[in-house]
Formats: sequence, C-alpha cells, structure tokens
Amino acid sequence: MSLLKQLLISVTVAILAILAGTLVFSIDSARQYLDGQLQSEAENAASSLALSLSQPANQDPITRELLMTALYDSGQFQRIALASPEGQILFERQRSDADSTGTGRRVRSDSAPKWFSQLLPLHAPKAQRVVSDGWKQVGQLTLEVDDTYARSALWNSSVRMASLVMLAGAGWTLFVVLLLQWFRRVLRQEIEAQVKGIGRTSAESVSVSAVLPLKSAVAELAPVLSAIADTRERVQATALEQMARIDSLELEVNRDPVTLLPNRKYFVNELHRALSGADAEAAHGYVMLFRQRDLLVLNAQMTRANADTWLKSVGERVSQVLNAQLDSGAQLARLNGADFVVLMPSLAGPQAMSLVLEVRQVLQSMRLTLSGGNWCRWSFALTDYTASSSVTGVLSRLDYGVMRSESSGQSDVEYVAYGDEEVVSNMAGETLWRQTLIASLETPDALSLTVQPMLFTTDAGMKRRCEASLSLRTATGEALMGSLFLPVAVRLGMSADCDLRAVALGLEWLEEGDAELVVRISLPSLAQPDFLGRLNEVLKAPQWERRLPLLCLELDAHGLMAYPGEMTDFCQSMAELSVGVGLRRLDQQPMVLARLHTLPLRYVKLGGSFAEQSVQSPGALHLLEAMAVTAAQLGIQVVVTEAVNAQAQELLRKHHALTLFS
Repeated sequence: MSLLKQLLISVTVAILAILAGTLVFSIDSARQYLDGQLQSEAENAASSLALSLSQPANQDPITRELLMTALYDSGQFQRIALASPEGQILFERQRSDADSTGTGRRVRSDSAPKWFSQLLPLHAPKAQRVVSDGWKQVGQLTLEVDDTYARSALWNSSVRMASLVMLAGAGWTLFVVLLLQWFRRVLRQEIEAQVKGIGRTSAESVSVSAVLPLKSAVAELAPVLSAIADTRERVQATALEQMARIDSLELEVNRDPVTLLPNRKYFVNELHRALSGADAEAAHGYVMLFRQRDLLVLNAQMTRANADTWLKSVGERVSQVLNAQLDSGAQLARLNGADFVVLMPSLAGPQAMSLVLEVRQVLQSMRLTLSGGNWCRWSFALTDYTASSSVTGVLSRLDYGVMRSESSGQSDVEYVAYGDEEVVSNMAGETLWRQTLIASLETPDALSLTVQPMLFTTDAGMKRRCEASLSLRTATGEALMGSLFLPVAVRLGMSADCDLRAVALGLEWLEEGDAELVVRISLPSLAQPDFLGRLNEVLKAPQWERRLPLLCLELDAHGLMAYPGEMTDFCQSMAELSVGVGLRRLDQQPMVLARLHTLPLRYVKLGGSFAEQSVQSPGALHLLEAMAVTAAQLGIQVVVTEAVNAQAQELLRKHHALTLFS
C-alpha cells in the first residue's frame, strides 16, 4: 500500500471516529436533557395538582377525581394515583399498551423503534406530593409522566444527526477520491515525467525537457523535482559514458581487430537469424567462403603490419563489391585468420553467382607473389541454405567445399548443394576424421578400390581402360566415396598415406586384370618431401615389375603451375619405372601447354563441355587444335572421358583423340 493511501486511510479513520464520537455524545446529551425535562414536568405537575387538591373547595372526592381525571386526559402522564395515608388507593389512572383510554382520547404514537428505546432508555420520571386538608393529611399524590413524545423526539433528533454525519462522511469520501485523483495526476505529470526522463538519450532528453513543468503545482514537490532534475543530468552523463564503453566493447566482441569486419560470432548470429526468419519462404540464400591458403607463407615473408594492411585492403575491396549491389543485402565477415565468408540472403541463383564471380575476380587481382615466384592462392566454396538448414550444416558444407578446392588445386568456386548426400555424413569434425583415417590405414580391409571400366573409340578400334577411385568403410559399416574423405585427408596432411594405399591396391588389382588402370594422385602429396621416395619403394617391389606398364598415375594439370619442380621429378621417376603419368583438366589450365614438352606423359584429359564448345567457338576450336597438335607431336594421347555429341566426337576423331564409347 502506498504512503499516500496509508495517510488518507488514517485521516479517514480519525474523522470517522470523531464523527461517531460526536454523534454518540450528542445523542446522550439529548437523552439526558429530555430526562431532566420530563422530571421537571413531573415535579411541576405534581406540585400544581397537589396544591389544587389541598384547597378547601376541592376537598370533595368527586371534585378531586375530576381534577385528576382532567390532568390525566391531557395525555402527558402515564399514571396518576392518590393513596390514603394508610396506603389505600383512592384514585388511580394508568395508561396501558392500548391505543385509547377509557375516555376515548387517542394515545400518542411512539415513532422510536424498540431497539432504540432499549439501547437509549429514558428514566421514568416520577413525582410524589402530599395532599392535605389544612393540617390534616388527606393522602399522597403520585404522577408518572408519559415519555413517548420524548423518545420520539430523541429518535428523530438522532436520525437527523446520523444523517448529517453520514452526509459529512460521504462528502469526505468524495473529497478523498478527488484528492487522490488530483495527486496522482500531479505525480504523473511532474514526478513520472521527470523520472522517465532520466534514462532517455540526450536527443530524447531535449524533447522531453521542453514539455516538463518548470514549476511544481504543489509547493512540497519543488525540492523533489529539483533533485530529480539533478539526478537526471548525472545519470545521462553516466549513460553517455557507458554507451560509449558498450559501443567499444561491442566493436571488440563483434569485430575482427585487424580488418574491422564482423567476426565469426557476429556471422553465426546473422546466419542463425536468417535461417530462423518468420517468413519460411524468404529464408533462403547462399553463403560463400574463401580462404587464403598461403597466409602462413605471407606472414613469414612479410612484416605483420604489412600482412594486416593487405588483409584489411582485401576486406575493403570485397566490401566495395558487395556495397555496389544495393539490393543484395550481402554481408562480409572474417571467420578466422585465413577464412572469410560472405552471407547472401534472399538472392536467386544467377544473382548470387554473378556476385561470387565479381568477388573472385577482385581476390584474384589482389594476389601477392610468394618468395618462390608463384602467386598466393585462394580457395573458394559456395553453398545454399533454406529454412530447414542448420548453422552447423552450412558451415560443414563450406568447410567440405574448401577442402575439395584445396585438394583439386584449382581456383574455381566449389559449389556444394544443400542436401548433397556426400555431405550428410555426421563425420564433420576434424578430430573424428583424423581418428577415422588413421584407423582405416591401420585396418587392412577398410580402404578399397572402386574400379570403373571404360571403352574408348580410337583410330585403331576400341581401347579398354579402367579408372580407380579409393573408398573407405567406417567402423559402422558406412561406405564413403573418395570425393568425401580425400579432401579431408589433404587438409589433415594424410593425403600421401591414402595415395600410397591406393597405388598398392591398384597393383594388387593388376595382378588379376590385363587392362590399363588409372589411379589419381593428389597434388598436395607431391609437396611432401618423402612421398616420392615412399612411392618408389612400393613400385620397386619385385612382384610388381611386370605390371608397372599397365599402371598410370593421374595428376591435375594445375600441378605444373603450383608444383613445377615436384611434377618434373615425379614424371621422370615414373618414366624410369615404366609407370605412365596422365594430366587431367588440361582445358582448364591452358598455360600448362607451354610446359607440356618438359614432362614424359602418357595422356592428357579434356572436358566434354570444352569439346562441345569448340564446335561453336572459334577461340575454343583453335585452343583444342593447339592442344591436340602439341600432344600428337609429343606422342601424348588426348582423352575425353565424357560423352559428347556427334559433332564434337567427329571433331575429336579428326585430331586422333580417344573419346568415350557410348
């Protein structure tokens, strides 16, 4: 209960007590006054009647009876009696509860209720006088006054006084209600407005101060308003200081200190908000992750300040590209040292791809030269999301896409679609991956080869060739394709062990087969200094000598740009052992054509889409002819492992290329 209500209730109780006391004392005083009046009337009447009866002319009994009867019939007396000195009743008139007397005179009505008469009784006034005849006592006169009129008068007076008290109480209640409403209005207009203005910002405080009362309507509130105004100024000063501190802390918590871009925490919150939007149909978009693969090398050859400046400039340039697309709503963030991410909510596929290509073009133009003369490398991954996606799933797909990009050695954007069964695996953690790969390398039957036979059309007829891919069977019995776990092995530095196991399994397969077998080798394996020596140990085993000419190890053409020295040593070492070496995706690395003569190769692969494009594009046609002529002069086969249309197949046949038989 508020202090104001307590004060008003206490005052109300005090006033009610005063009014009740006044009412009680007033009624009691009236009762005592009426008692005195009745007693006085009884005494006077008794004295007058006794004097009349004592006159000599009134000594006759009939005359005395007439005088007493006349007085009784006035209706003011309850009882009149005359008794002899011996106590014998000579005359008596007494009113009963009947409505009339023996004379027919009507008795006064008593308006006072019975409970009132019992609560406030009037003393029955009684007076006695001696009636004498000279010196002789005739008798004793007794008079009792009728108090009916007095009780009615007391009752009517009490009713009027009680009505007055109730009217005063009702007036006081109305006054209290109005006082409370007025006081609340004053508090709301003055106190509440002042107090609410304490926590407002500086701009809001200016507008609020314009409407706040300068002077209080209640003099007692003036010091309070002044104190609140002083408090508001101090609180606002403290709030401004704290807001500045909060902004600084928010910048530190949600911003990367080097590039000033949003950090991983901010990005995860934004992605979660995008996935859990109210409109499920609008909760779709794309996320792009790009990683600087050579950041450690750059940090080693550059000062920390220069590296930070370059990373900051990268963030600024990419932000400029994103800001140029006003309707995209794309957001750039830095996940960690080498990883950057772009969130593209509510973008359609063509819009997202166009934006991704612009970002990739900017990043490629900002590459730095490493100490070995090569350019630093970017890896790109892209995935989509819907309302049913999860933050963990999106990040897992991006991580998988980057690993696949690193494994291929290409700078193209690896797209991993939502719902891809290869990424649905629950083995996304690096620790679990490492344990799984180590266990598979130690378990003889965990790794196996999946061999796919292919028939190629050549000038001399049909030629059979088999391509092998490594598969892994987990402890739970789940079979994983090489495209899933090999990128992880590359990232964990275990690609060389997997490639050596694949070569060993390929040699075992050749013991029973007579077709040429192609086994792919990851480019990162070449970068490991002991890989070539360990591979030679496997191949130089005596039991494999007669099968080595049927073995062909395939590398990505990008290796000539990324690992030129390692590629040359690898190809020469394989040529000494009569093991064939092939290059895939030559059409995506046309610059490799200038170095093709430096390597002893068995074949090069071209993409089917490139071959079909050559039919319609003069530039692509000239490039295809250059590749085919160069390969023919060097004795290298040109292979297309994808089905192509009839026009492209005829074009490839003219250039003596091996095409897939359909």
